Amino acid sequence: MTAFFLTLFALGTGVIVIQFVLGVFGVGDDFESDVSDGLDLFTVRALSAAAAGLGGAGLGLVQWGVPGLLALPIAIVVGAGAAFGIAWLTMRMRRLDLDKSFQIGMTIGVAAQVALPIPGARAGVGKVHLTAHSRFLELAAMTAEESIPSGAQVWVVDTLSHDTVLVGRSPLIHGDSDAQR
Repeated sequence: MTAFFLTLFALGTGVIVIQFVLGVFGVGDDFESDVSDGLDLFTVRALSAAAAGLGGAGLGLVQWGVPGLLALPIAIVVGAGAAFGIAWLTMRMRRLDLDKSFQIGMTIGVAAQVALPIPGARAGVGKVHLTAHSRFLELAAMTAEESIPSGAQVWVVDTLSHDTVLVGRSPLIHGDSDAQR
């Protein structure tokens, strides 16, 4: 049983070391599929962690005098835990790659509440509060309509700069260019 555990430990650890070295040179990530957003237990990383965990736990248990047939199920649980742990960490790290940067264009069509009155006919700037892309924002706002008092509900119909939006009293209707300008 010791040879079995030693072989699994050596193979699993060897693959992990090779992946680490390839990753340092920027080569390692090409071997994984980035199709799955969930927990993927059948990747090279997860399977090599399972083999290394199973082999290492089995070797340790046998060295402590635990009989091989009793050490095997315990080592299997440890190996499965290692695979789940690596798969979970990989899933979490892939989510870090998602672009969660905010761009003001994401506010078009979003309802807002006027915080500071907005002068009419683009004569000046007021402020609106809104939530877009899971963020609470306070933005400068202008309107092409009549002036809008504090507390009124408006909708963002266009963006004017990186921190200024054009708002109206009704939501944008399917690309109506007169409502946007």
